[in-house]
Amino acid sequence: MNNHNQQLEIIVIGTIYISFEPLVQVECMLIKAGKVSRLGQTAEILNQVQLQNELLQEHLKKPGYWELQIDQTKIIKLNELQMAMPGMIDSHVHPQSGGIQLSRLTIQKYCSWEDAKNAIRNSIEKGEHDKYEWVFAYGYSQGWFKENKQNIQELDDVCPEKPLIIMRDDCHAYWCNSKIFEVTQTHQEDGIYIEEQMNAVRKYIPKLSEIEQQNCLLKGLQHLVNYGIVAFQDAAVKEKLFHNYKKLYQNQTYGNQLPYCCMSLCWNDLFLEQTQNVDEEVRFETVENQIKEIRDLNLEKLYCHSVKIFVDGVVESKTALMNVKYCQCSHNGQLMIQNVPQIIEGLNDRGIQAHIHSIGDRATDIVVEAFERISHKLNKNVINYLAHLEFVSPKAIELFKKLNLGANFSALWFYESPSLSLMPTCLPQHYMEGMYPIRDLEQCIIGLGSDWPVSSANPFYAIEVAVTRQPLGHNQNPIPIGDLKQRITIQQALHYYTEGSAKLIQKPGFGLLTEGGHANFIIISQNVLKVNPSEIHQTQVLSTFIDGVEVYQSQKLEQI
Repeated sequence: MNNHNQQLEIIVIGTIYISFEPLVQVECMLIKAGKVSRLGQTAEILNQVQLQNELLQEHLKKPGYWELQIDQTKIIKLNELQMAMPGMIDSHVHPQSGGIQLSRLTIQKYCSWEDAKNAIRNSIEKGEHDKYEWVFAYGYSQGWFKENKQNIQELDDVCPEKPLIIMRDDCHAYWCNSKIFEVTQTHQEDGIYIEEQMNAVRKYIPKLSEIEQQNCLLKGLQHLVNYGIVAFQDAAVKEKLFHNYKKLYQNQTYGNQLPYCCMSLCWNDLFLEQTQNVDEEVRFETVENQIKEIRDLNLEKLYCHSVKIFVDGVVESKTALMNVKYCQCSHNGQLMIQNVPQIIEGLNDRGIQAHIHSIGDRATDIVVEAFERISHKLNKNVINYLAHLEFVSPKAIELFKKLNLGANFSALWFYESPSLSLMPTCLPQHYMEGMYPIRDLEQCIIGLGSDWPVSSANPFYAIEVAVTRQPLGHNQNPIPIGDLKQRITIQQALHYYTEGSAKLIQKPGFGLLTEGGHANFIIISQNVLKVNPSEIHQTQVLSTFIDGVEVYQSQKLEQI
């Protein structure tokens, strides 16, 4: 992370979008003391700071990208293709988990289990796991197993000597070899542990030290910053992660380099180790104490006012709670937590945001009906939202609008991925047509989030798929998921990844560039509003600024 521009005034000249709804563009921006001091015409701003000297005038005639420092002012001139814009805000992400996965073998990129299996075998043969007690891999797709069922013997053949654990790409399942059975004294058919079953394995996984955890968190945050993320909501903060955030954000070495973070405390995992039921009032008291603990630290970039609730699971495990039964099954999913209405009411009464994992349409119905039940006393100062929505009933869509509920979407999922190719074997066809109804909810507060490491943290990947509903770079006949009427515009997608997400994580004024506001902005390689939609994913973040400090600069920028 860079730190050398902290004390400089900065002037940016070029195509600068300061908001996307409405779309507003200026040609010059002045940054002072971490805030946007002035927006407007280049000549006016240069006159204001008295920088109309001969050297600058010569540079202003030069084409292309350039930087120039005069005294304590740095001038950045963009080329004709580049643009500056508000920094991205990820309203649903898991940075520490992502940082851990960056250090492990990732098999997400492979198109088949055979290729992934060979990669794991080669990694083991190269000795890449020799110093570890267990072998970890991340990212198998359920879609790899449409024809052939998962078989534990394959894992034993690949790794006979050590426990091997492969996490599914949605993080809702482990696939384990038989060595795991020996360690945990448990047994699951084909070695597959889903949802709560994963806890039986998780408690035996060799633990990272506190320093290792914090390093993984820092690595995850750097990864986000490199993709232009200036603020985010961590979607499931458990006790150890809570303390890691506190320690990292109090560290003055990193303080001004880090993105803004809202922690969403994980309700389902409160007192997970307890063998007896814990009174709900004790849970509320624990949450309130943790929120107060962060507030009392008075750290500008770390705050906490949110609780994450897992209401159901995922379609791949047939645990997303649906209004219909799964194909060839006698059930319609799984409700992960009881007393959902009472929990929502308790959070509302305490002024705490409910950030809710809800995939299936029945789960979403339960949640919105719970909010409707307390509509007479909903806290107007809190934006509650449902995360990575997939299936939403027509009734729920109307209640979203009526109750001013927020909607978070993981837009990179909006196409025919290997996992989604399983959908016709799980649910009736009309469910495929109704997936991801983002356009139906456009009257609501919408934010986009990556859910990284479940999918890429790159916002421009998600923006392209939200606009096209096709695989990245696809420009032939549509291969859509859902109704093509649900495609959104590039302008809408940019708004949802900036100001829209800022509203969901309750950081008013973020996601915009306004005079007096935070100088959180990025410089990118192309004007995404003017390129072919199938080329959006090619966008490179060249620089990320947080409070006027350049915390990331791409090596590509040096080559321009």
